Amino acid sequence: MAIFDQREYTTRTYEWAVPTGCPAEEFEKAWAVALVTYRRVHNLPEDAAPNDGGWLRVYAQDDEVVLRFDVREAGR
Repeated sequence: MAIFDQREYTTRTYEWAVPTGCPAEEFEKAWAVALVTYRRVHNLPEDAAPNDGGWLRVYAQDDEVVLRFDVREAGR
């Protein structure tokens, strides 16, 4: 007989968008803010690099480039 557990999670999404074709410096600013936020959310030291290369998703949407990461939190 199978045994199962039920789990409930909440996902918090952090997202930044810059216009398509913006100067590289503007994209880099958004990326830097995303990195600072990621470190804060995960209580990482200021100089720590995320150990997961896929921590940030970057994709084009309409006339924007979107930077995004999600944090899954256990339900209560």
